[in-house]
Amino acid sequence: MLLFDKTNKKPKEKEAAARMGRLPVRGAHARTTGLEEEEKKVEQAARRKRRARAEAKDVLSAIGYDAMCADGTAQVEEGLFSQTIEFGDISYQSAREENQQSVFAAMSELYDYFGSETSVQLTITNTPIPEREIGHKRFFEKSDPRVDEYVEEYNRILNDKMREGVSNLVRHRYLTFLVGADDLDAAAPRLARARGDCMQTLARIRCEARMLDGAERLELVQSQLRPKAEFTFSWDKLSQLSGLRTKDLIAPSVLDFKPDGRADCYRADGTWCRVLVFRGFGSDLEDDCIANVVDLPMPLNVTLHIHPMGKAAAVAYVKKRIAWMDKEVIDEQMSAVKKGYDFSILPPELSHSKEEAEELLDQLQNKNQRLFTYTGLVFTYADTAEALDHQTRQIMAAARQRSIEVEPLSYRQRQGMNSILPLGLNHVEVSRYMTTAQIAIQMPFASQELNQEGGGYYGQSKQSGNLVICNRKKLASPMGFVCGKPGSGKSFSVKREIMNTILAYPDDEVIVFDPAGEYAPVVEPAGGTCIRFSPDTDTFMNPFDLSDVADKANQAQLAFKIDAILALSSATMAEGREGLPEADKSIISRCVELAYMRCEDKGRLPILGDFYELLLDQEEPEARDIALRYERYVKGALSFFNHQSNVGFENRITNVDFKDLSQNMRVFGMLTALEAVRNRMYANFERGVTTWLYIDEVQSLFGHPAIISYFSKFWAEGRKFNLICTGITQNSTYMLEHEDARNMVLNSDFVLLHKQSHLDRKSWVDLLALSAQEEGYIDDSIKAGEGLLVAGGVRVPLKDDFPKGALYDLFNTKPEEIAQIKRAQAFARAREGGDA
Repeated sequence: MLLFDKTNKKPKEKEAAARMGRLPVRGAHARTTGLEEEEKKVEQAARRKRRARAEAKDVLSAIGYDAMCADGTAQVEEGLFSQTIEFGDISYQSAREENQQSVFAAMSELYDYFGSETSVQLTITNTPIPEREIGHKRFFEKSDPRVDEYVEEYNRILNDKMREGVSNLVRHRYLTFLVGADDLDAAAPRLARARGDCMQTLARIRCEARMLDGAERLELVQSQLRPKAEFTFSWDKLSQLSGLRTKDLIAPSVLDFKPDGRADCYRADGTWCRVLVFRGFGSDLEDDCIANVVDLPMPLNVTLHIHPMGKAAAVAYVKKRIAWMDKEVIDEQMSAVKKGYDFSILPPELSHSKEEAEELLDQLQNKNQRLFTYTGLVFTYADTAEALDHQTRQIMAAARQRSIEVEPLSYRQRQGMNSILPLGLNHVEVSRYMTTAQIAIQMPFASQELNQEGGGYYGQSKQSGNLVICNRKKLASPMGFVCGKPGSGKSFSVKREIMNTILAYPDDEVIVFDPAGEYAPVVEPAGGTCIRFSPDTDTFMNPFDLSDVADKANQAQLAFKIDAILALSSATMAEGREGLPEADKSIISRCVELAYMRCEDKGRLPILGDFYELLLDQEEPEARDIALRYERYVKGALSFFNHQSNVGFENRITNVDFKDLSQNMRVFGMLTALEAVRNRMYANFERGVTTWLYIDEVQSLFGHPAIISYFSKFWAEGRKFNLICTGITQNSTYMLEHEDARNMVLNSDFVLLHKQSHLDRKSWVDLLALSAQEEGYIDDSIKAGEGLLVAGGVRVPLKDDFPKGALYDLFNTKPEEIAQIKRAQAFARAREGGDA
């Protein structure tokens, strides 16, 4: 390994402390208690170790940690241990002001949680996708010859789109916390407590977080030490016989901190790297000051080192500074009197500094603010020195737009390299003091991105051009809705997601409720089955069917079945949204139980005719009214639901076509099919298979209170049994008028909104608390296919220019283009017939 250059000297900086200027990181105030003395010893030991690393003559000794455990705990220095959590993205920059204030309050609480004996490091990385994957990534794998051609085309389309915008970058956010302890066992409970409290605070703003294990932390460290290298680490490679340490497997072979005689950058295995430091801030910090840098389309690491001061020590320090300024004021006044000047006129800088110090003291004593030592760093790298200089100029310009002065760390790149590693320890002694509010306002949330491994494609981000890949299985509640006015691209999006599901999850089952007969072109080419219900059909489905769960029949299932028949009864009512009278509910419940009891003796399941006859046998006049409403479903042309079921969902892809049914019959059929899907859901859950259900015109299921109650129970129950249900509608306002429907939306982590009418848009703005900017993503000005995707805490504005081809023809719903395709097909068939 290359030895370090011995001429790398660290210049000492001395500045007067004025207006939150750069100050020594530690040791600035007296410590009297035993705990403070212990902290002081730890700090002194850490300083000695940092100096040793700065003077190291070999690569391994210079890298800023001693050991890494498999559980993710790092011994950074003797007596110092750290862990790292990764947290996700949330919609902040485009959110409403009140939502932004909630996020700000949560981040303030997060930083205030840590005591003076700890240190915190916030890391935001833009990591390039490996070059070997650009244009060659396998988004979907071949698993069925019937869809292999679509797999190839889909992979080609998505790889082409990866080259657009900044799609070759993936953004991650990390929080590293460091504590002092005698050994690993003593550090473990303190780290666990800090980790749990941090994750709980982040969860309040719907920001998911997880702890990195040892291998993941090593991969992250290597990505900063050797940006171009492939991660090949394995714990199996470490042993007493080999004598290898984790550093041996992740460290670069060559580190040159004076490449071509330069002191403002370094080279790691041939890659040009540079660490820059935040030198100065404007009078007012904006909440996008960090985001403006992070959004640059280049590999980046923005690191903030935050070390809390004790409350008493901070107050004592500020009072000491005020006393020092008072002395300066007296000296200035005495000098003015001697020279015959007006002693009340003070130098503007001194007067301004004192006002700020007094304001800071007020914030510390009366406004629940704390004081932190802060160091901000930016790391970037490139293949050549010229490219590195160009990226540096872009970073400095972006920071300057937000009144932040950034410059390279000359002669301290070695310390900068260790400081940007997510280990929790700052090696750069270029710091300043900041309050809780000043740090919390530096939001780590930049332009919204969504790229979940194993998910499906939903479009490209309007802001960055990145692919939007969502894996609904990773959402806390994967249930969802797709909404948009006619012509907004809603059906195209749904068909595309159905194909995503078919290709991404070859073992899962997909069921589509198709009231308009438009999803067969997607289902049939993938080997799916279409079940059509109409007056002339020979396809039957029994509302009382329990074939898939016959061995699990109990009172709970009977209660659910009663709810289903109550919902069916509501669907037969022509009048009224007020729902069934209580007397009707009692009669129906009684007859359902009797139907199962009598038919059990006959060795079969009941059908509607059995239920109808039992209604006629009841003494109450209301029973005859109910029977009269069921009569058309038992006798005549509409009696195809009065049979034992002869269709099921044995195929993994099933489309249930209700196009030939009237509106009332359609709802009746959809409710009947829902019961069959529920049974199938139970069977799939036992097999470990996820059931995907797509319901078009879902608003038709909210016509009566009993139907709403049944469907909301089905929606809530489905989440427990691996059901992922998607409601599709163009009439959002009608659906959201119902409280249960609104609750279903609020309890769903997936909502895809395309162009909305004025009234529908207002309903969504109120329900989801959309900001004016987010409302603009779904207004009348957007093109077909554009919209807003809400996935958990992430809100991404979408665009989609899907190229024409075989997949486009499957998804397409434009009448004029479909008519043109059909004419071409008819002409081709006629020509073939003529040739014959």
